[in-house]
Amino acid sequence: MSLIAHNRLPAKPIDALRELVRAIDECDELKRETVAAAREAGATWEAIGRALGITRQSAWALYSADAAALSADLAESATRNSDLSEDEAADIAVEAVRQVRRARRAR
Repeated sequence: MSLIAHNRLPAKPIDALRELVRAIDECDELKRETVAAAREAGATWEAIGRALGITRQSAWALYSADAAALSADLAESATRNSDLSEDEAADIAVEAVRQVRRARRAR
């Protein structure tokens, strides 16, 4: 199943990159919601990790309460900064992702 058809991306590379980032963010959010639903349905971190192609420890680290708190912080920040331009918001989001990745690597 392909979510993004290459021939349907914007012709300008920068616009295509923005669309890809938007799609990745949407998929990441859907993944978080699905992991939460799996946990509510009783799935173990082992089963979730296997489904994601990662270890149970990595699944827990990525999607446990810490990740939920970060998501809530980002949502609150987005609400507080609704006057930002799309580019400014994208820059903030990219920096937030970088911080999360740095924190993950530091574990």
